[in-house]
Amino acid sequence: MPVDCTGNLTADILFDCANAPIGGIEQNIVLINKNDIDLTATTIDGTNRILVTNLQLKPGTTGYLLSGVKQSNGKAWELVKKENAPDKFKHTFSGVIFNPSATNKQQADELSKGAKYIAVVEQVWKGASSADAFEILGLTSGLELTTMTNSSKENDNMIVFELSSADGFEETTMPKTLLETDYDTTKTAFENKFAQAES
Repeated sequence: MPVDCTGNLTADILFDCANAPIGGIEQNIVLINKNDIDLTATTIDGTNRILVTNLQLKPGTTGYLLSGVKQSNGKAWELVKKENAPDKFKHTFSGVIFNPSATNKQQADELSKGAKYIAVVEQVWKGASSADAFEILGLTSGLELTTMTNSSKENDNMIVFELSSADGFEETTMPKTLLETDYDTTKTAFENKFAQAES
């Protein structure tokens, strides 16, 4: 059955009181170089364009862990109205690098060189059977570094940064949900940073 792209509603929007909303994301994030995503092997559900059923990286590549504490890292998205085209969505990931060591600063500096990234986050709210736990930001167009700051007088000298969709290059959907078979399978892939062996 083809995905409906008319903009018409196709199902009820219901409140599941057994899975009431909860704010926040889990502490650890996986950041992936957008160029390392194998888009031909990454699969999207045939009836729900928001649901990714397999996030596939190219052989010999991996994602990278950004460790967090409490609610130091965050995600957001918002609608971007278009006058003569379908509306799009701006995805934003806000992150913190706790230790401004030379090693971490080198990776922070890499973020500023103009590449694009995607972010995989695990929400505190996970939905029924934890099927909605994971989200992917920037899968289609990627996220770019938009801000990075450090001050010895603020935020305990941590490096604070933000990745977001570039203006004019927003995503065609809100962040996609990632569910590879079930929660446990997806969690294992996440903890392994979606790494792929050399072919």
